[in-house]
Amino acid sequence: MPKLWDNFWLKLTAVVLGLLIWLHVATEKEYTHEFRMPVTEVNLGDSLTLASNPPDTLRVAISGTGKQLLRKKWRGRGIRINASQQTAGRHRIALSTENVSLVGPTGELSLDEIVAPSQVLLNVDRLASVTLPVTGSFVAEPADGFAIATPVLITPDSASLHGPRSVIRRFNDLETESKQLRGLRDDVSIMLALQEPPMYGVSVEPESVRVELRVMPVKTRVFESVPVRVFNSPPDSTVRTVPPTVRIELTGPPTEVDALDGSALTVSADYRQRAESGRAAVKVDSPPAFRIRNVSTDSVRIVTN
Repeated sequence: MPKLWDNFWLKLTAVVLGLLIWLHVATEKEYTHEFRMPVTEVNLGDSLTLASNPPDTLRVAISGTGKQLLRKKWRGRGIRINASQQTAGRHRIALSTENVSLVGPTGELSLDEIVAPSQVLLNVDRLASVTLPVTGSFVAEPADGFAIATPVLITPDSASLHGPRSVIRRFNDLETESKQLRGLRDDVSIMLALQEPPMYGVSVEPESVRVELRVMPVKTRVFESVPVRVFNSPPDSTVRTVPPTVRIELTGPPTEVDALDGSALTVSADYRQRAESGRAAVKVDSPPAFRIRNVSTDSVRIVTN
């Protein structure tokens, strides 16, 4: 009686060869399958673009050999909607194999049918460009005993925003990426990317700018007898504070501290925020290049005459 394990490797080789032949024959056959494909391109006429996102995906029927359909690279390229005959405005377009196609080299694959949706709404607009100022969206804090000189240098200080005319006119400036720079003791020069609005067809040029910060040792200057102002006091009433003035120690870049006029400092107390004792917190406002080191009091008593 023959044994199962007789000529085992020969039998295993025969089984593997049989499977390979079967797979080859099976994958050479033509099949039609439905796929959900990403919309990666929308063809429009010159100087036109979309003012809103196209549909994310379409469900389509595609024919090809089993081998071709199993490959994933062609799926990532997505599909193209041809709307080159449309003008600016809102258009509802019926989809068919006449205006939808596969993107990139697809071998012998065939797009047979647009299953869903049967139509799409495209918001077509004129392509425009505008030059906008660049603002820094970063935090820069010097170490104790140092200050950041102003102005901070951004190069270039403006950039071009390209996209649908109705969209880009909403913007007043372009911001850099967020960045935190703390404990600075030395000058800093870094490249920061510009934040590109997350909208279809919108781009920024250049993609990044250089930000330069000059860090220097600070100088302390004392301002004596800075008057306290009271805001939101009752109409037709006279108010005063006790004490009427405060002493402020201010630090900043040496040349700018020396040139600072005391009138640039504002000390205030809010009448509406006073406690039962009549005291209200003191708020000190100074130009952004300076830091308040010390104030002779953190609150004052508001007296109504």
